[in-house]
Amino acid sequence: MLFEQAVYEYVDDKQFGRKRVRPNTMEGYLSAIKCHLMPKWQGREMESIGSDELQEWLDGFELPGAADNAWKTFRQVYRWWLRAYRVRIYDETQGVEPPTAPRRKPNALTARQANEAMRDMRGQGFEACALVQLSCGLRPCEAVALTWADVNLSTGEVSVTKGLHEAFGEVYESPTKTEKSTRTVVLPRYAVDRLRELRRAGGARRSDRLCPSAPSKYRRQVRSWFAKRGLKMCAQWLRHTFGTLSLQAGTPIETVALMLGHEGISTAYEHYLVGNSAIMRDAQRAFGRLILDAA
Repeated sequence: MLFEQAVYEYVDDKQFGRKRVRPNTMEGYLSAIKCHLMPKWQGREMESIGSDELQEWLDGFELPGAADNAWKTFRQVYRWWLRAYRVRIYDETQGVEPPTAPRRKPNALTARQANEAMRDMRGQGFEACALVQLSCGLRPCEAVALTWADVNLSTGEVSVTKGLHEAFGEVYESPTKTEKSTRTVVLPRYAVDRLRELRRAGGARRSDRLCPSAPSKYRRQVRSWFAKRGLKMCAQWLRHTFGTLSLQAGTPIETVALMLGHEGISTAYEHYLVGNSAIMRDAQRAFGRLILDAA
């Protein structure tokens, strides 16, 4: 089978088959196919592509991030072809050393910076959405999908059941990322009080979203607002800020993972705890007090 035929059938299956992928995920695959896979592999028989040639192709990328995207997409197509046609040949992707994409270290606001941001953000069109995200650690797509009906201003509970995404120029709603991402989180009192003020002042209906902007615009607004104040911060890092400050405040890591909607505590440990000097200093102060009090 020619590579382009395998790609065509793979895309058709992932868009309309039993195990469909989300449109924004498909958009990323199609971009990698157009920019990286087709220029290299179009016209080749799938059976003729070997691990040595794949390795040489990946090693030729100047940008590790582009190599990582190209590799993940190629592997998806190749392994789909093996499964779909029950091809009994060696999986050539197993003999390839995958590229390592540079890992961007996220920023987190300090407690003081978070306090100042919530104060200075008053009156911004995205304030309600950013306030909930920073106070509960929601993913940006979860925060922009919230309606006022999802927020109980009596109990402070927020029902997280969906995400809002963009793909192919359209905005669409989808279920949460994983089963554990569908959750109920609780706002702190300061956030409930401010949301009550915002709802009264804006006359919002229950069906209205907290964020009037599309997901991409919300992300741009948050990034731009912080940049004007000399801070490198994006919407995703508001979630990181919540996780980091929660752990620093002494919240058990399993509770933080539950609030963030992680499948397990390993993700919370890797991204929010390891190497956090403020948390370690607080832990050592508590340890020191324990030792001294025992004297």
